[in-house]
Order: sequence, then C-alpha cells, then structure tokens
Amino acid sequence: MVRFTLRQCAYFRAVAEQGGIAQAARVLNISQPSVAQALDKLEDVTGLVLFERHHARGLTLTLQGRLFLQHVMRLEEQARQVEREATALAAEAAGEIRLGVFWTLSPFYAAGLIRSFNDATPGVIVRQQEMALADLADAVRDGSIDLALTYDRGSVPDGLAFVELAELRPMVVVAADHPLAGQGSVRLATLADEPYVMLDGPGSRRYFEDLLAESGINPPISYVSTSLESVRSAVASGFGFTLLVMRPPSATTYDGGAVKTLEIEDDLQPLRIVLASREGVHRGLIARRFTDHAVAFFAARHEATA
Repeated sequence: MVRFTLRQCAYFRAVAEQGGIAQAARVLNISQPSVAQALDKLEDVTGLVLFERHHARGLTLTLQGRLFLQHVMRLEEQARQVEREATALAAEAAGEIRLGVFWTLSPFYAAGLIRSFNDATPGVIVRQQEMALADLADAVRDGSIDLALTYDRGSVPDGLAFVELAELRPMVVVAADHPLAGQGSVRLATLADEPYVMLDGPGSRRYFEDLLAESGINPPISYVSTSLESVRSAVASGFGFTLLVMRPPSATTYDGGAVKTLEIEDDLQPLRIVLASREGVHRGLIARRFTDHAVAFFAARHEATA
C-alpha cells in the first residue's frame, strides 16, 4: 500500500527545483511549515534521506534524492495521463464496446461496421466476438457483452431492448441450370415437390421451417449443412433449392458452381437485423454513438442494394 501522496511528491519536486523550502513555498503559494512537514513525512514513509541541509546554502539533493526525483517526475507524468484519460472517459470520447455478432451476419456486416465506426470515433475500441443466437442473448443479459448484432428471432427477448437496423426478405436459391432459374420470382407452392437443401444454423432452421409451413409445403430434405456456402454449393450441384435471407455478392459458389436467386411472391414474414442491449441499463454516450452509427451504416448498405 502506497503511504505517500502525489502532493508530498509535488512539494518535494518544488524544493528540489527551487533549492530551498522558502523558495518552494513561494512558488507553491503555501506556508513554509506545510512544505517542511510534507518533506519530513515523505522521508519518514520512504526511509530515504532526500536532502542535505545547509544553514547557509539551503538544501541540496542527496544521491537518493536525485534518483527519487526521477521516479517522482515519471509518477507525475503518469498521474497527468490518468487525469487526461479520466477526462476523456467522463466525456465518453474514449472507451470500449464489447460487441457480440451472430455468426451468419458477421461476414456480411461486422468488419465494415466496426471499421467505419473506428474511423469516425478513433478513441473507442470495439472488441467483437461471434456467437450463436441464444448465447448472444444470454451474454447481453449477464453483462458479458454490451451490444449484440443479431436477429430478432431465435432467442427469448425477455430483458432485451432492440433497435431495428434492417429488414431482410427471404429468397429462393436454385442452381443456375434449374428450370425455374430464368424466372425473376416464384411462389413457394411451385417448389412443394422439389428437394430442399436445409441451412441448419442456430435459429435459422426454425425460421425457414416456419416459412415452409406458412406456405403449406413440406419438401423432402436432400442435404443439410450449418454453412451457408456449403448449402449454396449443394444447390449448385443439383441437390435442390434452398431458402436464404443473406445474399453473397457473387452467384459463383466456393466449388465453382453457380446459383440463381429468385424473389418470393408469397407475403412472408421478414427477418429483422437488430442491435440488442440490456433493457433498463444506463446506455452511455459511446453506446448511443455506436447505435446511431449502426443505424446509418445499415441504412446506407441496404439503400445501395435496394
């Protein structure tokens, strides 16, 4: 436990620089006894002899005093840095956001969102981690993360507050040589007897199953994967059609195949991308800035692709 104070160190430095207690007291605008008492206390708690005392020439630093002065100067600079950083934190010009990202959203949005926010707010660090839907909700509730970029489905919303960022419409994906590939849109009933390639992601599977049920069809499942790109490759290879809400910019799959995306004519429930936070918790300026930035970022992205 530190037993001396920054004030005692400041008085010691003033005496060292001014060469005497009286001179230091004048510079500090305090009484000489206050300076003398601070020096005595500092020497007492450190066990150092800081000055040689001369009746005619005032005080001169000992070897211990000269070395200790170097430490004091570094300590004072660190204290000033702490004060500057505390001021920045109080003004929320600096800080940290712990952001959880649903794993299927991450490759489409996370890097661009974080990079653009860092460019606009360089004093704030965004630490992101990819997680499953249910894990994201739990992490927000227990305070492990501050915000979650996720869907508004697949987790219990109790205790969470949502800011909507985008609304995604489901789409049909077929192989480029599929008989329906030349059409711009399709009704799901048309695909009732077609084999179905299932994206078995946490939360995603239930959403797509609900869409199929809502349309009154139950297609045979031909292929299952937790990977969006594996699903697209299976579709390109002729395993059947799939339903997706995220559209990669290229129609070419990882294995060199090709797919075609069709709009769905049915009036189906959309999937919403949201920024989730803990309900009722104080959201400081940094979190509000990030939320506002995310809203603008998604608006610009989806306006450009509309």
